[in-house]
Amino acid sequence: MAIFKRRTMLAQVAHAETIVGLGVTLSGKIEAKNNIQINGTFIGEIVAEGDVIVGEEAEVTAPISAKNATIAGIVNGDVNVVNELDILTKGKVFGNISSKILTIKPGGIFSGKSVMHANIEDQKIVKPTYETE
Repeated sequence: MAIFKRRTMLAQVAHAETIVGLGVTLSGKIEAKNNIQINGTFIGEIVAEGDVIVGEEAEVTAPISAKNATIAGIVNGDVNVVNELDILTKGKVFGNISSKILTIKPGGIFSGKSVMHANIEDQKIVKPTYETE
């Protein structure tokens, strides 16, 4: 009974409707209408109408599209958000990003190109890192 209570509390704190737990490895495409939090390992593609949270122990190898994103772990892939992208102290993003607001806390790492847009109409989806013109 206690394990279910703990999961409920974690979900309420993180405001995530879907949580990929620590120690879990998933691959494929995740399409979420709400928020999602990745604490384990994910390989594939993430598309969320809500927010995406990448936890401190998480490792994501996937492009991410979301309303907002908070990165505390490692992301290998492009990140396209409508509003705000936060890279926290232990967060690392290796790929291109597109956002309205970008915040990188001291210690956070970003390696790639950044495109800032003022409105959703102005949003440009950045090309993957491996493509060149």
